[in-house]
Amino acid sequence: MSDSELVRTSRDGDQFHYLWAAQRCLGLLSLSSDLVAVSIEGASSQEGGSGQTTEAGEEVIDVGEYYGSQEFASARLLKYVQLKHSTKHALEQWTISGLKKTLSGFAKRCVALKKERAGLSLTGWLELYFVTNRPISRNVIETIEDAAKSHSPRCYAPR
Repeated sequence: MSDSELVRTSRDGDQFHYLWAAQRCLGLLSLSSDLVAVSIEGASSQEGGSGQTTEAGEEVIDVGEYYGSQEFASARLLKYVQLKHSTKHALEQWTISGLKKTLSGFAKRCVALKKERAGLSLTGWLELYFVTNRPISRNVIETIEDAAKSHSPRCYAPR
């Protein structure tokens, strides 16, 4: 295998990130949107205003979108996105263990933001996205649906 083939998959992932983020930045030009900022590779440094910026879960934020304000105290909507692209494993389904780092990072972020926004709900204000070219296992989707509805999780037999 040539050296260029060894880094090709990494470059493919980088290109996916760049193009996806650039497309989201186009929303800044829309007169009908209140998108005011897009952060790349982490949250905006202005999220906390003049106060301390939350670092919890920042490692899983590839793109942040800020609607209304960059400061989470006055933002109408905040979207955090993690992007995952695969050239080698494009047909391999994401399992819960494969998503563990992402889900854990998002959970840490939610806990920290909940403390920052004491008394205020994150529902309708914070959205978390996982964008990928790989399929997500039906078991994962059903487990997340169950959790969102506060239902007991379905039990799956090991394969």
